[in-house]
Amino acid sequence: MTDMLIRLLAAWLLLAGAALWASRERLGLSGRMLIASARGLLQLLALAFVLHWIFDIRSHLAQALLVAVFCVLAAHNSAGHYDGRRSTWLAAAVGLICGCVVTLPWLAFSGAIADDTRTLVPLGSMIAANGMNAVSIMFERLKGGGVVGDGMKLAMIPTIDTLRVVGLVHMPGIFVGMVLAGAPAFEAAVAQLVVLYMIIASSFTACLVSVRVMGYVQER
Repeated sequence: MTDMLIRLLAAWLLLAGAALWASRERLGLSGRMLIASARGLLQLLALAFVLHWIFDIRSHLAQALLVAVFCVLAAHNSAGHYDGRRSTWLAAAVGLICGCVVTLPWLAFSGAIADDTRTLVPLGSMIAANGMNAVSIMFERLKGGGVVGDGMKLAMIPTIDTLRVVGLVHMPGIFVGMVLAGAPAFEAAVAQLVVLYMIIASSFTACLVSVRVMGYVQER
């Protein structure tokens, strides 16, 4: 236990140093960094506590509802980057859920991923998180007066760049984790590529649907 706390504190001190620097530069980021670090700690501890119950879920409906909750919560964060209205929250939530609907059922049906809770729920959370980042970037661009096309291009830069440099600059977590666990390197590479392709398709879908729903709501 002491060992874990020391490792956690060592990593947090890096974040605290970045927050202090941001404060000296008057960037308005230090408070957000520190609050995010506290939230992340509490939320991950809560997840660790309930994870074994989550993995006991067998119903596909319950799996879908849990992933939808991830999307709704992520959408609330993205909406705050635009105007924070409920209509924007709804648009982002619909977009993120569509990102899951477009990718997860197809991957499970095709056999690219397993259809159990230990696979679908973590991958659903990854779609929600990465889609949230993409939608948030797009919203920031639109809020600054940018056009939709530019916003979507900007939003997709991180995911596309990650895929472009994977294996050259970036050694992604799933690949490294599987190799360290003893899986063949080629099998780990395929698993990682499935996830990266999924993230690009789902993030693009989330951005496209979100902005279309926003436009529809604004016209009414």
